[in-house]
Amino acid sequence: MTDTAAIQDQLRELLDGERGLKELLGGNPEWYPVLIRQLELAVGDARIIYLGAAIASGLSTVTLRVGMFTEHTVVAAEVIDDSTPGAQVVTRVESRSGLLRFELSGGTESDNSMESSWQGGFRVRAFYRSGLVVTVPANVVDTEAKRVSVHAVLDGIRADLQARPPSSVLND
Repeated sequence: MTDTAAIQDQLRELLDGERGLKELLGGNPEWYPVLIRQLELAVGDARIIYLGAAIASGLSTVTLRVGMFTEHTVVAAEVIDDSTPGAQVVTRVESRSGLLRFELSGGTESDNSMESSWQGGFRVRAFYRSGLVVTVPANVVDTEAKRVSVHAVLDGIRADLQARPPSSVLND
């Protein structure tokens, strides 16, 4: 049986670790419990390999995007809060087997300094059959735990792509 309280605590802790989110969530936005519940329902008791989040703010709108990877699923949640009652919170869950391709961008010469580090200059964009595009990392990679999780996702994305039979590539 799934321990929903433990999963929700883990999600809160991971989100608090994302740069800029603690300040946003400190005001206890009314959509936050809805987001946590949707994310918890999306992952169930699956181990979270990576969670990243990014915020975009306009004059009167805040958009929060959260991406998560488990061993078999990719989860993409979006919150659009335009300061009117009832912010929009939508969470998509897809199989990682739907990966079509991925792209690498960015990077600097210093990214070659240590094989085990993730300097944060690289971005991975994963493209799925449904049209979903997930960017990793979504935010700054500033802790060893985040570096490890970004590497784990990249390894998983490569494995997902290699697991696809060649005939399925021709049919897409």
